[in-house]
Amino acid sequence: MTRARRKDLVVLSRHLEIQVEFLEQCVRHGALDLDELPPDPVSASPAHWARLRRLARLCRDLELDVFAGAIIVDLLEQRDALRRELDGRGPSGR
Repeated sequence: MTRARRKDLVVLSRHLEIQVEFLEQCVRHGALDLDELPPDPVSASPAHWARLRRLARLCRDLELDVFAGAIIVDLLEQRDALRRELDGRGPSGR
């Protein structure tokens, strides 16, 4: 990891109040793509970081590694998308 990328992670760590080491694990496991970081992580909307915060919370609270946590977050997001789709159909099922 380059020095500039490490600096990006430090800034992101401070902004999100997530440990740099956890963010490095996210990068190693593909849960965080440094190429997709906005130019100024601090100015990104909170929704932009919701997935990463959810992952950090799951890993911390359930004592999971990043890989397992990322799988769970993916499944939760799929469930949420299906719920939104079903809610949009209404009670008639159409």
